[in-house]
Amino acid sequence: MNKYHVNSTVIGNVKYDSKAERNQHLILQQREREGKIQALHFHGIAFALGVSDKGRAIRYTPDFTYIEDGQLVACEVKGYRVRDWPVRAAFFAREYPEWKLIVVEV
Repeated sequence: MNKYHVNSTVIGNVKYDSKAERNQHLILQQREREGKIQALHFHGIAFALGVSDKGRAIRYTPDFTYIEDGQLVACEVKGYRVRDWPVRAAFFAREYPEWKLIVVEV
């Protein structure tokens, strides 16, 4: 159990941070098989959001990225809103306006 009181789960060689994240992946995989989305990635793309006041790179890796109807989509599964999430989401929207950010709340 992690600090947000969720249990990670493993299927095959894929480790999910939560059951909700695993369930969302299964849904998106089905949608990809049906041809509704393309280029599905799980924790595969890291986005540079800038540099902190301490000189460290700020990065964001969404849970999933894919293409739907020609639109680039970043999908985040949230059961608990962490303190820095609103700031990170705002930076992402500012730096990557061509991406649509979807938050699946469970």
